[in-house]
Amino acid sequence: MPTLNNQPWKALDIIALIVVLFAWGGNFLAIRYAVLEIPSWTALSIRLALVGCILLFFLRNPLPYFKYYLLITIVLVPGHFGLLFLASQLTTNVSAISLFIQLNPAFALLFAWLLLKEKPGIRRIFGLFLAFLAMGILFYEPNLLGMSSALLVATLSAMFMGLYSVMLRSMPKQIRPIDIIGWTAIIGTPMVATLAFILEGSPIDTLANVSTQGCLAMLYTVIGASIIGHGLWAWLCRRHPVAQVVPFSLLVPIVAISLSAILLGEVISLQMLIAAAVLCTGLFIIARARN
Repeated sequence: MPTLNNQPWKALDIIALIVVLFAWGGNFLAIRYAVLEIPSWTALSIRLALVGCILLFFLRNPLPYFKYYLLITIVLVPGHFGLLFLASQLTTNVSAISLFIQLNPAFALLFAWLLLKEKPGIRRIFGLFLAFLAMGILFYEPNLLGMSSALLVATLSAMFMGLYSVMLRSMPKQIRPIDIIGWTAIIGTPMVATLAFILEGSPIDTLANVSTQGCLAMLYTVIGASIIGHGLWAWLCRRHPVAQVVPFSLLVPIVAISLSAILLGEVISLQMLIAAAVLCTGLFIIARARN
């Protein structure tokens, strides 16, 4: 296996990677289970509040960098997470949503090109073409023809995630990943809770009827995907070169598709598998190309 500072990939690293892949792949199913019982914006506000409460005592003073946290929150919380929860509520196919969300590196490349004037080389442009070609294939997949609104919302969610990735480049190095996760959750909670109240009404009656399955799904999105998943990913990126770690994220939609077929009984067509292969190829080219 590749090494960094003569450190080989050890069993613990591989276990951590597997946990991350299942934490993030399973997150799409958990969100789907949650929004079947809780409206999307209400579900997201609960998730953010729980993340904020759990991490609060581990965070540094936000005031010196508050403007950065605020801008990141606006893009990440209602933009990426809010639209992801909404797409999960609108969809009948979790697999497709998990694939469309993977467009975020392609959008990050586009925003870096437009905003930072980082012109990509021919290989990355080709990877970009493949990524969006895969989405075109999926839009005309027979099983997904009635899901255009969900797929468009998922595409917008991926776009905001790409913008968030580019914004991270301009943040001071003193800001830790845990501070970003924690403070965006805390700042974002009142934003999303206000939207939830306006669009979905009082959450009291809804939450009173949530089943054990719905509660467990919410806890999974908080502890499994947000805290454990992102925490282990950051740990891996610090132990090994990012260029070696990031391509493994291409396995997340494969895990999500597999779990959706097993647990939700979703039909995975040949056209969807072809689109997934084209998408992963394009994103792999983007991740591995040097310019």
